[in-house]
Amino acid sequence: MNNVTILGQLEGNPELVYNSKDGEKKLYKLIIKVPRITTNKNSKCKEDFINVKIWNNVLGDEFDYYDKLTIGVEGKLISYSNPENKSFGNDFVAHKIFQFN
Repeated sequence: MNNVTILGQLEGNPELVYNSKDGEKKLYKLIIKVPRITTNKNSKCKEDFINVKIWNNVLGDEFDYYDKLTIGVEGKLISYSNPENKSFGNDFVAHKIFQFN
């Protein structure tokens, strides 16, 4: 089963990356800052910045989400590859989003 849950802090505002011709479907990109767990006593706490793609029917009103808001997202990882230039990657596509106060 491919199910991922991430809790973290929104970095910036949602960015519109795709808009259908009729305006009904919109795809947004979010960046979530997540603290990294470290075992080294001398190191400072580091963060991971995770790119999340989310459709407007899941996100709702984009203006409800703003910089530094603590959110949770649930979704799945999708892998892709391009054998021509030997590039590989993963996308996190969210199907649920939660706000924490």
